Amino acid sequence: MRNFRRGAIALVLALGACAGAAVGAEVLLDDPASGLVPSAIPSLLGPITEAGRTGWNCAPEHAATAKRAAAAGLPRD
Repeated sequence: MRNFRRGAIALVLALGACAGAAVGAEVLLDDPASGLVPSAIPSLLGPITEAGRTGWNCAPEHAATAKRAAAAGLPRD
């Protein structure tokens, strides 16, 4: 009886895995336009480099690129 239960559980898990794979394949192969599409880079912001973000001039950006904590304008404890 124990072997029958183990076999039944293994069968149910295998069928569930197959069904999950089939649904995943259907989602991926059904309509390529409706699949996941990587988002585009926002047109407002430039790329972030070691020197900072180009075209972005604000207090948090200056605080993030400050060399010392005093220059970052952080609040005192």
